[in-house]
Amino acid sequence: MVRLKHILVLTALLFGGICTFAQAPRHFDEDICFLRNAAVSGFSCAADEYTQYAPGVLVLGLKVGGYEGRSGWGPMLVADGFSVAAMTIVTQSLKYAVNRTRPDGGARSFPSGHTATAFLSATMLHKEYGWRSPWWSIGGYTLAAFTGVSRILNDRHWMSDVVTGAAIGIGSVHLGYFLSDLIFKGKYINPAYERPTFSYDPTLKHYVAETYFGRRFILGGSDGFIDGQKVVRGGIFGLSTDIPIIPGVGVTARLSANSLTYSSGLTSDMYTAAVGGFYNIHIGRRFEFQAKALAGLAHKPYSISTDTGHGKYNENAADLALDAAFSFMLDDNFKIKAFAGYEALGRSRRTWMHSAIVGWGAAWLW
Repeated sequence: MVRLKHILVLTALLFGGICTFAQAPRHFDEDICFLRNAAVSGFSCAADEYTQYAPGVLVLGLKVGGYEGRSGWGPMLVADGFSVAAMTIVTQSLKYAVNRTRPDGGARSFPSGHTATAFLSATMLHKEYGWRSPWWSIGGYTLAAFTGVSRILNDRHWMSDVVTGAAIGIGSVHLGYFLSDLIFKGKYINPAYERPTFSYDPTLKHYVAETYFGRRFILGGSDGFIDGQKVVRGGIFGLSTDIPIIPGVGVTARLSANSLTYSSGLTSDMYTAAVGGFYNIHIGRRFEFQAKALAGLAHKPYSISTDTGHGKYNENAADLALDAAFSFMLDDNFKIKAFAGYEALGRSRRTWMHSAIVGWGAAWLW
């Protein structure tokens, strides 16, 4: 039987593990930060100050308007109170315990409080109204994802700050509703409420919109398009979509932004666009293996300074890629995945850059 002391020990170990992770070398965070600085160095947008609350405000608006959700007012407010308290305690404790410097030089970056709040309010919307239509959940989590990305683009947070904040926000709501249900013993639940069941059917066609992140490992014999410069590593952020032709088979397209770090310490950005095909194999109902083959173009802008002036140059190359991914279906409309792939970038009469990419992603399905 689990005792309170066991829970406290596990909590302390988890807290210490997160703090250790936050202080570890952050090459991936730095890669994403470099992409931000290269692509949108002057970006500034205050929308995330408001979008973090938008799904929660929508919940209250729907409730006041008479559109019944999962819970009555009492259980919902108690669940929300527990959720906000849990999120605030965990987030603020980590901020002061880790005290990580923000990308813009500010203090207490880890984890992202805005992102935690955004995913907390999105999960509240999912809990109350996701059973009525998956589009409430998709809309709420899309706003939450926008908030997290905006915090990075505003140069206020590292990628790991945002990921951790999202996990804290989601977990806090599940804890809050668990405690509220214990207190009210299942009373004041909408009679029409149907507990969501997993009914994903792999024999049907599903459209997919996905965001993914990865780390590039350079294989031998690559010059990175610039004479005398060896690429040693890189990071990747991308968006992709799958359009089925028949269930499990179809067309895929993706856009990605990449950072490249050279042995000299120099860095550059690169952008790719590719199209191809995908094939899915389902293992049971929850697990999915996916293979992709894509071809497209890579574009790499860079600048060179000489004694006679400063010039901006663009270089284009072919992009060939093979990817394999293993996904877990969290529910009917959302999945997470881990992936590994091979990518070759280059031009005729030039040494191609061969690389292996590993990473993770999240996708919405409908």
